[in-house]
Amino acid sequence: MRERLTSDLGIYALSGFFSLVVFFLALGILSRTLPGGLNARRTAGLVVGYLLFLGAYTAAWYIYTGIDTHENA
Repeated sequence: MRERLTSDLGIYALSGFFSLVVFFLALGILSRTLPGGLNARRTAGLVVGYLLFLGAYTAAWYIYTGIDTHENA
């Protein structure tokens, strides 16, 4: 299990999970500190931006896996 978590792909997975935790924590903080809280428009903008980030992150993960597979072949 330790080898999986310390491998390159394990680090990708852990950092992706960490970014998800930070995103939800930031949403919670913003909902308490913004005047009027988070309305649907603000939340939608943040979620769309985060989903775009996750798409780029997933694409990088996929590309990295492909490169690693070709190098080992």
